[in-house]
Amino acid sequence: MRLTGYADKFSVHPGELIRFYVNCDGPSAFRAEIVEMVLGDTNPRGPGFIERPVPSTAEGVYPGRRQTIASGSYGFVPDNPLLAPASFTLQCWIWPTTPRTDPHYWRHGPQGILTKWSEGQGYGLFLDAHGHVELRVGTQSLRSSYPLRDHAWHFVAASYDAATGKAVLHHEPQIVYALDPPPAPVEAHFPLGAGKTTAPLLLAAFAGAAAPGNRQHPSGHVTIGHYNGKIDGPRLASRALSRLEIEFLKAGAARGLTERTHAGPTPALAADLVAAWDFSIGIPTLTATDAGPFKLDATLVNCPLRAVTGHNWQGENFDWKHARDEYGAIHFHDDDLDDARWEESLFWEVPATQESRSYALKLTTSEGDEDYVPFWVVARLGSPAKKIGVMIPTISYMAYANEHMATNGAGAELLSFRVPIMQDQNLFLAEHREYGASQYDVHTDGSGNHFSTRLRPILSMRPKYDSFIAQAPWQYPADLHLIYWLDVMGYDYEVFTDEDLTYEGLSRLSRYNVVLTGSHPEHNSGPQIDALHDYTQRGGRLMYLGGDGWYWVQTYHPGYDHLGRGVVTELRRCESGIRGWQAGPGEYYHQSTGELGGMWRFRGRNLHAVAGAGMAAQGFDVSTYFTRTPDSLDPRIAWAFEGIGYEEKLGNFGLCGGGAAGLEVDIIDTMLGSPPHTLGVATSAGRHTEAYLLVMEYYGLSQPGIDGTQHPRVRADLAFHETPNGGACFAFSSIAYCGSLPWNEGRNNISRLTKNVLDRFMQDGPLPPPPPEAIKPRGRADYDPAALRP
Repeated sequence: MRLTGYADKFSVHPGELIRFYVNCDGPSAFRAEIVEMVLGDTNPRGPGFIERPVPSTAEGVYPGRRQTIASGSYGFVPDNPLLAPASFTLQCWIWPTTPRTDPHYWRHGPQGILTKWSEGQGYGLFLDAHGHVELRVGTQSLRSSYPLRDHAWHFVAASYDAATGKAVLHHEPQIVYALDPPPAPVEAHFPLGAGKTTAPLLLAAFAGAAAPGNRQHPSGHVTIGHYNGKIDGPRLASRALSRLEIEFLKAGAARGLTERTHAGPTPALAADLVAAWDFSIGIPTLTATDAGPFKLDATLVNCPLRAVTGHNWQGENFDWKHARDEYGAIHFHDDDLDDARWEESLFWEVPATQESRSYALKLTTSEGDEDYVPFWVVARLGSPAKKIGVMIPTISYMAYANEHMATNGAGAELLSFRVPIMQDQNLFLAEHREYGASQYDVHTDGSGNHFSTRLRPILSMRPKYDSFIAQAPWQYPADLHLIYWLDVMGYDYEVFTDEDLTYEGLSRLSRYNVVLTGSHPEHNSGPQIDALHDYTQRGGRLMYLGGDGWYWVQTYHPGYDHLGRGVVTELRRCESGIRGWQAGPGEYYHQSTGELGGMWRFRGRNLHAVAGAGMAAQGFDVSTYFTRTPDSLDPRIAWAFEGIGYEEKLGNFGLCGGGAAGLEVDIIDTMLGSPPHTLGVATSAGRHTEAYLLVMEYYGLSQPGIDGTQHPRVRADLAFHETPNGGACFAFSSIAYCGSLPWNEGRNNISRLTKNVLDRFMQDGPLPPPPPEAIKPRGRADYDPAALRP
């Protein structure tokens, strides 16, 4: 993996520039060319890998350079004379998650808490490698008597008097157990003083070498010693405070006693206040606000987690917007990443006539290195439109971006029902956590990874990549099965991405007679689901060509809008849903928008209401096939099965598990939003293995009998229903479905069924009305799913 790259955008319009950033670590040069991606699956049972060269001004040989990633979140305040007092007091609350280091840990050593220190000059509060609080004054240091407890709040403070050389360090746990030692302060004599440094003041790190003008290091210094855990209420004063004054300063940054209804610190203390950062202000931003008199705001780098509970959280308010003073903490991680911040390697000005398709920048070297950087050319609004629009699920791609489950997931073998077979990307990512993790992974401190950025090489979003979980293409390469099928069938279409739909809404969808999803549109924004609903209610047609759709709430972080659309996504996994981690109590609301995270289902937006079917089960050993039901003979849908016999096995073949029904599967459930007039036209009921398990949100009590050999809901249902104004939805209800489309180069019954539906849905004007006898009142409980049971 010596050759990796990324682009500055997923979605680019004709006539726009797209910029590429390439790491070429070893070879002196690399070759770049634009290719159209048609099929990314190397399975010998399929048509094989297909790409098409695209003549472009970007094509050529470029000098190679090594580019690294500086991960780890922190905040910085640029050097300022106010930050260099001879005497000082530092204080804050901390909730460390990895206070002690282990020799096997991928990064170990001291961690910076609140520091203006570099290479033996300056001052700061640290955690040493053994978990003790440490005060550094120049080359001198003082540490607490005993180490900190992890995942617990501690108040820490340190003062230094330059006139006397006296240093005092306080470490006071919020909770003191019966057999804990007393939290007494420690003292030392530091005659040498702090010395001078031009390093910035840093939150959650300390400064290494100067790096002026380096994009990777916005603070102007290399940051090292990144802290894992929360920080709340940091303060800086320009003299050594007494313990009582330190207590006063906890209250904040009021300028002194006034006639206002609240009291501030004493006039003497107010005169020496330098900064009092209040992290409860500006939670959706990348600014840590200083509420003190000099407004020494800190810039946050690599998107630390905000909207998290502080030391004073009472457990009564769970929405940070209604109890901001209890959400004054930020959770920093040493492997957070928001932007690789590489130097630009090349760009392409997309021709004004370029077709809307799936493309990639293909990178190669003479030594055999190879990488692909996918992107999509998306037609501008207002330009002539095609009848077919393909929605590329880029939010879901970001959710799975650079997942570490194969190497770090404790249950990887149990989940996949096999020994995981890994690829170069998996092993590389295990050794290079600086490339960032997926939203299915945990940070190095064990907390869930809430954010994902597209401004980095996403090595799992590549053609030729097989996911360990399916031992087949997953997400991006799996969606190329659909792209190949559209190509070989000769359809003319456009592509657009989740971010286009989120930011443009119905204006994007209204261009098309029919919209096709990818194989796994699991992660969605609210505006995206709103637009889909508006589209189908106005007569649009939706073909849901996947499974496990519309499951998780995702938002885009507004702090990155200046870099483009959809740069950083946020996910908070709450108290239900298939999840490898769970957000902490009181931390379910997104910092990006303030909305409740978790599953859309528990926001009152049932998955089944979007396209007629919703997630029911998952399993990753083998896929199976569908058989038709009596509903498939109904005149409302019989046209979809022209050329297909009633007794035919639908999709007993495929490139994802060997069948069309598998991996993650959806069912009709009118109690969860499937319209009561939905037709269940085919099902895989009774043909799944014990590796397939009912999703946990379907039951409240632990119970046996939830696998594919026993439970009636462990199945996939092909579902059709009409929407108002001549619209309709057809749900194919399986992630593996698209993997059957390329079988025998598209000459198969899954292809025939899909073609029949697409040909009908893409026609101009409303669909033919249903027969008069189909018009009748129905309730949710009137639906009879008997034909869909094993």
